[in-house]
Amino acid sequence: MAIDIRGSRGALGLYVLLATAVTTAILGVLAHYLNEPFVFPSVGPTIFILFFTPLGLQAAPRNVIGGQVIGIVCGYLALVVFGLTAGPADIFDLTAPRVGSAVLALSLTLALMVWLGLPHAPAGATTLIVALGLVHTLPHLAILLLAVILVVVCAFAINRLFGIPVPVWSPPHDEPRPLLSRGSR
Repeated sequence: MAIDIRGSRGALGLYVLLATAVTTAILGVLAHYLNEPFVFPSVGPTIFILFFTPLGLQAAPRNVIGGQVIGIVCGYLALVVFGLTAGPADIFDLTAPRVGSAVLALSLTLALMVWLGLPHAPAGATTLIVALGLVHTLPHLAILLLAVILVVVCAFAINRLFGIPVPVWSPPHDEPRPLLSRGSR
């Protein structure tokens, strides 16, 4: 069934509402029954990108998953570097090591996404969630990644069901590259 969601803001808004509700409900049910963090703050902007701009550069599955992997790895690396893997999270009392962890994780995540050509802005939030210790155990980090993969699969299925030709993996080649000329890499 093809739907022209570009026709009006109302139709697009309704599509985003319904697609987001279905995707978030799936994550919520899993979180509830498995008692794991399938619903976390940066998954919201990821879902928005996947349904609001499903053909955009940041919505390509490669960029969503790759960017989020970078965010998770850099966040955990920062925890290790600053000796924070076992400490409790407290975002209201940011010690020097917590600030250092956040700076390292966010800077490295954003730079790596540019260098590797895997832009996905919500990964910046994911890396802070990890670097600040809100989610910091390896099993929970694996759940974050699994949640991202599930969101990508749900978005792919829903978008294709509604006739939106989203890419299977890589973004369209004609996507403009910010601040780079066509030949730059």
